Amino acid sequence: MHDDKFFIPNHITINGGKTLRDNAAVSISGAKNEVLGSMAAAVLTDRPVVLHNVPHISDVLDMGHIMNDLGVDIRHDPKTRVLWIHAEKISSNILSDAAYKFRASYYIWGALMARFAATGEFDRLVIKVPGGCSFGGKRAIDYHLDLMRNIFGARIKTADTTMELILPKRLPENKSPLYSTRKMSHGATFHWMLAAATSPQTKMIYNASMEPEVPHLLGELNKMGANLRGTGTTGIMSTGRGGLLNGANIEIMPDRLETASYALLAMGLRDKIKLNGTDAESCRPWLNSVIEIAGKNSVSVSPDGESMSFDFSNMCEFHGQKFLMSPIPGKETDLHQIWAPVLSSAITASEIYDPIWPGRHGHLPELAKFGLDSSFEILKIKNSVAKNALNIEIRPSLLRPAIVSGMDLRGTFGLIVAAAMANGQSDIESPSFALRGYPEMIQNLQNIGINVIQTSDGQFIKPLPQITR
Repeated sequence: MHDDKFFIPNHITINGGKTLRDNAAVSISGAKNEVLGSMAAAVLTDRPVVLHNVPHISDVLDMGHIMNDLGVDIRHDPKTRVLWIHAEKISSNILSDAAYKFRASYYIWGALMARFAATGEFDRLVIKVPGGCSFGGKRAIDYHLDLMRNIFGARIKTADTTMELILPKRLPENKSPLYSTRKMSHGATFHWMLAAATSPQTKMIYNASMEPEVPHLLGELNKMGANLRGTGTTGIMSTGRGGLLNGANIEIMPDRLETASYALLAMGLRDKIKLNGTDAESCRPWLNSVIEIAGKNSVSVSPDGESMSFDFSNMCEFHGQKFLMSPIPGKETDLHQIWAPVLSSAITASEIYDPIWPGRHGHLPELAKFGLDSSFEILKIKNSVAKNALNIEIRPSLLRPAIVSGMDLRGTFGLIVAAAMANGQSDIESPSFALRGYPEMIQNLQNIGINVIQTSDGQFIKPLPQITR
């Protein structure tokens, strides 16, 4: 941060092999995997929406600038973690180039199309094909385009890197109210809820994601006046309402993946840490794995579940693990890149199977520079929804300092964990990937005792307009 601008350094240096500071603690922020959907929900109403516990990350700023370019009045106070959004009128139907930078910008597609269908402000939306973490090639957007056709009867016109989503002159007959994805998808489920929330017709999604952020956003949309049913299930229904929603105050839930990341950092260092402002119940899958390895006495949860203390200082040697990453309530695919350096300290080899994102292996060549011994293969799966699965073997390794480059959000934090575990100075280029999802990451690492320095060369992201007192 510099002059209220969000600073992204070109690289960071970590002097690893150190213990954490006594009473090391991190305050967990709002969930990255919820906040962008909640921001998009604000265009479903022409009244103010106030978001609380908003993480100060580059994705929030980028999404805010995209919405501002559409004519949305959006104001931010990063100190109090409040975002005020008023989409009284949409003045443009063209998404700015910033939408190309990150994948979750597609949430605004369905929300804007729903709004245009209700208000008639425009009859089409011009979009950029989004980027984001690729995991071995550009991730398909077919789920989201199918959703546009299913809910709105939209016609899609393609030209180079842009597409036009064109509304029909009248809503088609509701012959196919059911939408489904081949595999569970957090993004597609979020997008469906945003697109269907104002439909006058009954709409249904089958094979919906059950990640904790989904029922949380569902509840917030209902608070705004939507009629969504199916909390915590794989089937969600919008029973039809028509028209725009109401304004609301929305509380972003704590980030379970940020919580896991700092806990696994302490586990890799065999040290202690306290994580405040979290939600223990949403952390259950990865937390169970931590307890299985380190023992139940390694974790202490406050009665309200909003803080957790971890003590790995007396952790015994452990054998390698076998992890099958699967949709929630299974083990989180997002975290196996952060587990990797921790598992390298086991006394026998570990195996990780991931049929969700078989391309999620770009971190392995970078971790190899630390001396992490691993190999992977892509397994073909017959007669299954998942066509391929990633199979990683991680063998016992003694980590050493290295010069590495970030490649995606969680993989880059995995490199930070490895650098903290290695005894000596490591350099991580392109830490921007991690700053997409870890608010105040450099400051948090320094506060808990990680010797990390960011370079003065980098880039600044323009702040959003400030909330006036």
